[in-house]
Amino acid sequence: MESIVRTMRIIWRAELLIIEAKLNVATKRIGATAFAGLIFVFGLAMLNVAGFFALQEPWGPIYAALGVAAADFLIAILLVLWASRLTTGPELDLARDVRDAGLQELEAKAEDIQDEVEAVRDELLALKNSLVSFSRNPLDGTLNSLLTPLLTLLIKSLSKPKT
Repeated sequence: MESIVRTMRIIWRAELLIIEAKLNVATKRIGATAFAGLIFVFGLAMLNVAGFFALQEPWGPIYAALGVAAADFLIAILLVLWASRLTTGPELDLARDVRDAGLQELEAKAEDIQDEVEAVRDELLALKNSLVSFSRNPLDGTLNSLLTPLLTLLIKSLSKPKT
């Protein structure tokens, strides 16, 4: 029973490691996405103004504003793509392996316990059958119990050499 509890604790810890790894990645993704949004907002505010003034003379005011906005959108899209491709590290695979090994060990122990329970059940059925047969013919069981020691004593006394 103690090893089952230990195995269940290992499985629980592995599950916690898996959840922690997934939360770490989700936190990084959210942070990167928020940072991309912040860059997007500041890009629209600051770079747009600077780019607009830089491009206003050669392109004109309309195309200068469109060029700066397109560059901002491109940067934001690249950051969102990078954030979406973040994955968990090797610790998640290790935690999954530990969890799976623990589950396999727990299943094996459960099968052993089931075999033991079936053996106890078979012994109880045999005991029940012997009690039922004894209750039907109590004289048979009693005679067998009494005759065996009596016959043993008789054989021993007859086989002793006489002095």
